[in-house]
Amino acid sequence: MTATADAATVVVAGDLDLSSTARLQERLDVELALRPPALISDLSEVEFCSSGGLSDLVNAVTNAHARGIVYAVIAGQRAVVRPNKLLLLDRILPIHADRADADEWLSLVARLR
Repeated sequence: MTATADAATVVVAGDLDLSSTARLQERLDVELALRPPALISDLSEVEFCSSGGLSDLVNAVTNAHARGIVYAVIAGQRAVVRPNKLLLLDRILPIHADRADADEWLSLVARLR
């Protein structure tokens, strides 16, 4: 986990499955409770993402929006991007290919507020 004045970032690596989703949800809840201006989940090192992992991300984006926190996900690998698109979650869970893309999007959202 890293934090700057602009955003808190939760980095996830390996498999996002039943054995790790509870830790992810807990970490995201802690970060959201701190009310950063933006929260980023960096999944660029995730090799597998279960439905439970996607559910945690959807919960995080929902909770972030309710608190007025901008939320972004970084992922470029198929393990995350494909199920997100197939389940039409990309409509509520924007995924960015890299940190630069996420930062640009966050900057745009901040200017629109």
